Amino acid sequence: MKIIDFCIILLLFLITLITYYTANSIVFILIQFFICIIICIYTYVLKSNARIDKLTSLYNRKYFDYTLSDELKRLKCGTNLALLICDVDNFKLINDTYGHVTGDTVLAELADILKVNIRRSDTAYRYGGEEFAIIMPNTNFNEAKVAALRIKNAVETHYFKTNVTVTVSVGVAVTHYRVSAIDIIIIADKALYIAKKQKNTVVCLEM
Repeated sequence: MKIIDFCIILLLFLITLITYYTANSIVFILIQFFICIIICIYTYVLKSNARIDKLTSLYNRKYFDYTLSDELKRLKCGTNLALLICDVDNFKLINDTYGHVTGDTVLAELADILKVNIRRSDTAYRYGGEEFAIIMPNTNFNEAKVAALRIKNAVETHYFKTNVTVTVSVGVAVTHYRVSAIDIIIIADKALYIAKKQKNTVVCLEM
């Protein structure tokens, strides 16, 4: 049973108890207290689910947009922020050749690779389709390039359960001053476009 379903059932049960025990003020207060706890848990679960991509268990595009804007607003003088966008090479061919189930499995495994190849301070997102994004606070140009190459190599050498060969192209944008989210995405997309021309390459651009 899902947590959210359990919360609903428990909430209904507590409401039923209120009907029978309203005459007892202590019981009534306790039940009200537990209802508040259940509502808080229920709200937390709803918010968490709204941020997560179901297939990959990474944060989704909506939460990416929010986080990137927030990180850029908090960017201070003397610090850097890097944005990595990874695109699976020839993903349409994988879907057309092996089917969408295989394609989904590849994306889920790729998400796991990203999780173990980034720092705790970094955050990975499913950017859309076969694209993934990583926000890396306090990361300069060289550090971002090393991270992107590590991810590219990890994907290239990973044995996928579906026995499919997978590679990624990575575009990186690094800024050391406040810019809009759109501006840094445009630069990262530009870098990715250059990388995709050769496939399985990393291109870094600094703002």
